[in-house]
Order: sequence, then structure tokens, then C-alpha cells
Amino acid sequence: MVEFQAVQQRGFHNYYDENGNIAGFEFKFVPRYYKGLWFTQCRFGNVEVDGEVYDRDCISIIYDGIAYSREELFDLKRYWQFRTPIVVRVPKKGGLSVGYHDVVMNFGWVLNYNGALEKEKDGSGLGNMAHMFGTKNERRMLLCR
Repeated sequence: MVEFQAVQQRGFHNYYDENGNIAGFEFKFVPRYYKGLWFTQCRFGNVEVDGEVYDRDCISIIYDGIAYSREELFDLKRYWQFRTPIVVRVPKKGGLSVGYHDVVMNFGWVLNYNGALEKEKDGSGLGNMAHMFGTKNERRMLLCR
């Protein structure tokens, strides 16, 4: 089931490395756009949890079971189907504590109908459409385990 909000409560949990240690946390994300996007259009920004910023270059984006870095998505010729969640994986030794957390996913995209990628309007690196739909996708979520 896909929730209405961009940052999804379902799938919000710590993840483990191959030795059974908590390596970080992850959550699902769906853009607030009325149709699908090519990953080459997507611009993933920093993730913020409880005011702590996790750099966009350290997060992984998991789509269809395959993990990609932000840089790899610039050249990924795959279509992100409308309302299909991706998994945003953030490394953090020990993960997050059980309880409520304020999660922010900074996300934008570029729309280009003329062949040349347009620069973002605010210098954020989040694309030229960030100003229309906003970049901060915020939600207070409960981590149970």
C-alpha cells in the first residue's frame, strides 16, 4: 500500500549489515508529482532526521531491489513509475533509536523539453521544478524496532 504522504511510514526501520550490526536506517519515498519520472530527471538532496543532516552523497536509492548512488542516477535510463516507492537508505552506525523522528527528504527534478538541462533557480542542485512543488518532504514518523 502506498500512503498519501511523500515520506512513507511503512518501511521506516533500521537496517543491518552482514554481521548483524545496525548499519543505518531506511524509509520509502514517493515524489509528489502527478506522473512518473525518468531517474535522469531526479535530483536527490540531503536527508534530515531530528535536525541532523545526512549528506546526499552518502545515501543510497534502492529501486526494484538495486541500490544506486545519487551520481549513478544521473545516467540511469529507467523510468520511475508513478506512485512506486523507492527505498532511501542512510548509513548511520547504530541506526536510530526507537521512537518518533522528524524526517525530511529533500527532492527535486528537472523538466526539459528543449534538449538542454536547465539550471535550478535557487542553487540547491534540486532541479528547476523544485520551486513549484517545494523541496522539503517532511513527516514525523515512528520507528518501532
